[in-house]
Amino acid sequence: LPQSLAYGPTKAALINLAETLFLDLRPRGVGVSVVNPGFVDTPLTRQNDFTMPALLTPEQAAQAILRGWGRGAFELHFPRRFTLWLKLLRVLPYRWYFPLVHRMTGL
Repeated sequence: LPQSLAYGPTKAALINLAETLFLDLRPRGVGVSVVNPGFVDTPLTRQNDFTMPALLTPEQAAQAILRGWGRGAFELHFPRRFTLWLKLLRVLPYRWYFPLVHRMTGL
C-alpha cells in the first residue's frame, strides 16, 4: 500500500519465511503461524495521522490470536471486515488493483 516502503517488503519477507518454516517444521510437530491484524490501538498506532478503520483494543487482538491458535490456523487475520478486503485486493490484476488502491487511499 502507499507509504509503506519499509513495512510492506519486510512483512512480505516475514510471511515468506513463516510459510517455509511451517512446511519444514510441521512434520516435527512445531506450529508456525502468521498474525496479520488490522489496526490495534497501541502507542505506535496512536501516532498515525490517518483514519484507522475497525480499530481494535489490544485485548480484542489477543483474543483473536488465541482463537486462531486454538483452531490451529496458519494465518490469523482480523478483523475480517477490514482484512478480508485487503486480501481480496491482492488477487486482482494490477490494472484493477492500482486504481482501486489509489481511489481507496486518495494517494
